[in-house]
Amino acid sequence: MSGRKKAMMNDRQSIIVHLPNWLGDTVLATPFLHALHDVFPSAHITLVGRPWVTDILSHFPGMDEILTLEGRGKYSSTLHLVRLLHERRPDSGFLLTNSFRTALAFYAGNVRERIGYATNFRRLLLTRPIAQTSNIIQSPMVEYYLNLLSPFTDLSLHRRVLKLYPDESERGEVRRLLLENGWDGERRLVGVNPFAFQWETKRWLTERFADVTRILTEKHGVRCVFVSVARDRPFFERIKQMCRCDVIDLVGKVSLKILPAVMGHYSLFVTNDSGLMHVAAAMNVPIVAIFGSTDWRRTAPCSDRVTLIRKPQDHPPCMSPRCRRSFQCMEEVTVDDVLTAAEKYL
Repeated sequence: MSGRKKAMMNDRQSIIVHLPNWLGDTVLATPFLHALHDVFPSAHITLVGRPWVTDILSHFPGMDEILTLEGRGKYSSTLHLVRLLHERRPDSGFLLTNSFRTALAFYAGNVRERIGYATNFRRLLLTRPIAQTSNIIQSPMVEYYLNLLSPFTDLSLHRRVLKLYPDESERGEVRRLLLENGWDGERRLVGVNPFAFQWETKRWLTERFADVTRILTEKHGVRCVFVSVARDRPFFERIKQMCRCDVIDLVGKVSLKILPAVMGHYSLFVTNDSGLMHVAAAMNVPIVAIFGSTDWRRTAPCSDRVTLIRKPQDHPPCMSPRCRRSFQCMEEVTVDDVLTAAEKYL
């Protein structure tokens, strides 16, 4: 039985995929991209998205072109998308976003076959609206994206594996960067990620991250590495002082394009729920992931090398960037909880 048995579109068509708008969601969509190429192996596949998601897919196999949307605002980037669609004239398009705006752009851009979820008043803009059932809404994000291919293939035939593809030049660049910032080239590296973009409630307690960093360094002889964007430097400087040990500082020094190669150097990644967590999973790095306000059933790393740490509460995950309770979901996670999980991988 072939994964292409249900396919009804022309295999030799041109297909455009609008990527999700967030780094972690884009990595969770990589099984969809693999399956898309399997189902339509002769199609010309173009990816389009914001610069913070397109760079990380620069070497993804089976994709023929990657386009980056210009414009800082929603409307300027939408106008750019419409122009690109008129220039490329794709036969079919998959929307991995849920916004009305991107569906309208595909409609205005004359994409003939438009596939996406029938949500946010988009049904009339889509030629193949996919029902957003309660089961789909509650499913892991990997399944959520793969389900867009359900009209064309038997989804059970496709693997649920996250994977990214740094090349040798990027691996070499990262090795040089690590050596320049204090690595001796031999000690095991542990990534530590106390950061969480715009979500305070995703952050485990700063002083406890510092304690874990210090204990792993002193007890296991590893070097702990911190990677984030430049705007996180003030927060990093505070946690660095708390660590009271040497760490490798790559904050503001790593582009998204080489981020998978950075993760590929790690023996372990200790993290909040974040986009970096999924990049680590895609590089098959062991992960200790601390969950609080977010729904682990939907956004846990798709990996068999992950330990989730979460403390069940008397209410569902709040899914809010600001805590309206006592932050108990994170307060109850102890340093020993994280160390016990981490030491299984060291």
